[in-house]
Amino acid sequence: MTPPIVLLGHGSPDPRSAAGLRSLARAVARREPDRVVEVAFLDHDDPGLTGLALELAWAGHQTAIVVPAFLTTAYHVRSDVPRAIAFAEDASGMRLAVTPPLGPDPALLAVMAGRLPADGPVVLACAGTRDAQAQQDLDELAQAWAQDRGTEVVVAYAAMAEPDVATALAALDRDTATPAVVASYVLFPGVLPDRIAAAAAGHAISAPLGDDVADLVLQRVRTVTVGSVPA
Repeated sequence: MTPPIVLLGHGSPDPRSAAGLRSLARAVARREPDRVVEVAFLDHDDPGLTGLALELAWAGHQTAIVVPAFLTTAYHVRSDVPRAIAFAEDASGMRLAVTPPLGPDPALLAVMAGRLPADGPVVLACAGTRDAQAQQDLDELAQAWAQDRGTEVVVAYAAMAEPDVATALAALDRDTATPAVVASYVLFPGVLPDRIAAAAAGHAISAPLGDDVADLVLQRVRTVTVGSVPA
């Protein structure tokens, strides 16, 4: 039996976030029509990972591959996800193999680049994190994009860190003749993506990544070897 794919999101009081994750799961399932693709959440939304693992075990599955739907390796990925995996495995008896999160990854830059003008400096607009390693990873992603694009790319945040998006845009517009653009480094619509869009204030802005990361989900699934998740 082929292991199901489980997209594990954080969850949000904003229903658009859960709807986005479910839409992404459907996009993955269209690419893998013979495979079970499910969603689970750490908080706010149902099902939780333990409840879903119990359902999968009752359906006869012994293993599943969990793809964390996160764009950095910050606290949730390093702490909350392993904790949720351990609880779910203990409760269900299943073996849950975890892939790296969806981000950071250069493939995400290609998605955003395809939605923006080819010229002009870029604000890589993130939801927000206080995690120093995650911030460093985002800075390195921006530097890689700046080299490929041939324009300045700076990281900004909707919350929890500086600079904010409006401040970063103002600095770029002051220093360059070509208007800056905003790359929304977020997966789904929600409160913080709304804040990014409001701060863009007339600048070109990309939509949340959404279903366009379905191929990246499957790339993550392929990082799990057959030996680590027996069929």
